[in-house]
Amino acid sequence: MTAGSQTQQASQFPSGIVREVTPLSMWGGDTLIYKSIIALSAIALPVIASVNIYLRGTPSWPQLGAAGAIFLGTLLCYILARSGRRDIAATLLIGVLWLTTTIYAFNSGYGMHSAAVFVYLPCVLYTSLFFGLTIASVELALTIAVLVMMYLAEERGHLGGASAFITHGTNFNFLVGVIITSIGTLAVGMVYHRRVEREAARVVAEAEQRRLAMESAQDAQAQLQTAHAKLQQLNEELSARDRFRDLEMARAKRDIDLFHDVVSKDFPASLRALREAIANPDEHTEIRLQRELGRMEAVVGALEELGRHGQPALQRTRVDLFTLAQEEVRQLRAVRELANVRFDIDAGLHAEGDKRLLAALLRHLVKRAAHACRAEPGPRVHLGSGSLDGRAGFFIHDNGPGMDAARREKLFRPFDRNDAQDDTVDIGIVSARRIVERHGGELIIDSLPGKGTTIFFFLPGA
Repeated sequence: MTAGSQTQQASQFPSGIVREVTPLSMWGGDTLIYKSIIALSAIALPVIASVNIYLRGTPSWPQLGAAGAIFLGTLLCYILARSGRRDIAATLLIGVLWLTTTIYAFNSGYGMHSAAVFVYLPCVLYTSLFFGLTIASVELALTIAVLVMMYLAEERGHLGGASAFITHGTNFNFLVGVIITSIGTLAVGMVYHRRVEREAARVVAEAEQRRLAMESAQDAQAQLQTAHAKLQQLNEELSARDRFRDLEMARAKRDIDLFHDVVSKDFPASLRALREAIANPDEHTEIRLQRELGRMEAVVGALEELGRHGQPALQRTRVDLFTLAQEEVRQLRAVRELANVRFDIDAGLHAEGDKRLLAALLRHLVKRAAHACRAEPGPRVHLGSGSLDGRAGFFIHDNGPGMDAARREKLFRPFDRNDAQDDTVDIGIVSARRIVERHGGELIIDSLPGKGTTIFFFLPGA
């Protein structure tokens, strides 16, 4: 219920009663009351005129004046009630009826013997119901005082209304009857008023209980919704942790396989090759020794790299890849065999990630690309941003000889000795993939023989 409707309804109930919940629309002057009095007084006007003309030959102006005054006054009350001024309308209705009755009783000469004086009774009842017992008691006292004045006026002959009544009783008996009836009317109004108050109190208590129960239910529902939201969030976090754990387990298995290759294959093979070179020296012994020592150094570096990348938590910041790449290029240009390689780095390259690891990522990729194209005429390495299959990321391209699918696959198995094409060990690409995956990204190699090699890497937040 809106505040406006509550205010309007509250004005319809007597003082002392919680009006918002009391189901009595008559308070404040229900328009049905005004319509009924308007209709009765409108009908009374022609009836009074017709009857008096037929019996006495005159329309009886005092009676017509009283009925007309009641008609006009009630019509005004009706208009006020419809406009929302119910308290004013109720007060005016009681005043019009009471004053019209009093004026008619004196002016018509009938006094308290006039049937109009019985209008005092509904006035007292209506006052007790709407305005309460205090004001109704004041009205009753005023009514009794007016009736006593009429009685005294009739006894002194100032009013002649008693002449037709003398044969059946006395003015005093009539006065006592009217007063007793008025007091009885007030008593009835008092009883009814108190019953309404008790009923209103009961309704208010029940409404308050329902309100408190509703508020408790709403609080419980809000708590349930909050708990449900937290449970959903927890489930999402657990699911994310499960996915991350599965991914880390897959990566750990791959690293374990790589460690296994190092420990079980490459170290023993390198040691055997060293023993053979020492035991059977020839003109190629020095080359063989240098090659095997280089492989062992690469193996040790691989173990250190893989162990280092699995330990610390990522320190994510916004990293300037352009500046990091320039630093790596500056160091590579100091290497004599890479001095003629041209490095092109796009400006404005930024990514979200661990600055230390991203620097290592660029070092591995730029170094691998430079070594791959160093023997080509016009060797060139290009680092920039682009997209692949609709995903935005970064790429590093070299114009080296390129490679087929088998060679691309071997890049991630650097300790495989079955490849006769290349005896070098490139742990850099393995470490680069590990760094990208730790950031939640992906590394893809695109290469064809004679077309060069492009390595795409995608980093979240780039």
